[in-house]
Amino acid sequence: MAEFARYYPRLLASEGGYCHWPADAGQETWRGVARAYHPTWPGWPAIDAAKAALQLRSPVPAPQWACLGLRLAANATLAAQVRAFYKAEFWDVLRLDEVRSQGVAEQLADHGVNAGPARPARLLQYALRQLGHPEVTEDGRLGAATLRAANATPPVALFAALVALRQAFYRYRAGQLPAPAPALLALLTRLRVHPNAGQRQFLAAWLGRVAAIPYS
Repeated sequence: MAEFARYYPRLLASEGGYCHWPADAGQETWRGVARAYHPTWPGWPAIDAAKAALQLRSPVPAPQWACLGLRLAANATLAAQVRAFYKAEFWDVLRLDEVRSQGVAEQLADHGVNAGPARPARLLQYALRQLGHPEVTEDGRLGAATLRAANATPPVALFAALVALRQAFYRYRAGQLPAPAPALLALLTRLRVHPNAGQRQFLAAWLGRVAAIPYS
């Protein structure tokens, strides 16, 4: 079965350290945890204390990100809070310990981290229906029926389907998928994805996340 411990180092490599991009709706971010989306995460007081110790104010200027990041990376409690956050919010909630393919589980978890935790289950259910499981309902809940179908599907085929769907999702989001197939367009509409040319600057990084997860 899939294991979070195998995925976590790859996740950290994708998320990087501290940043506060003006164009990013997530605003201030540490290890990919975005303050705008997770304002009550318990790691923020330690981050604010580190900024105060360095006499930095938000938004922290980009030249200071690396210095702040080094200070934050040395905080073992903060590191444990980051790991606990990702496991609870993006792995356990999708029951990925019950998925047989490590690669499939990682693609689902990674999509949740990058695109929101409500979307991976629908992506999986859509893929399963396309792969011959009409009994799977696209309800956005990863329950027993969806897990059975996922584990009964050839993992190579399911992995490839999820990769293709994630790539289409990101290209459409960045305004680079002008004419998706009707069924795919309907899915993207249900997922509330809207083309935005202003997001094109992030497309290469999004696609790079997908490619960084190997089949296993």
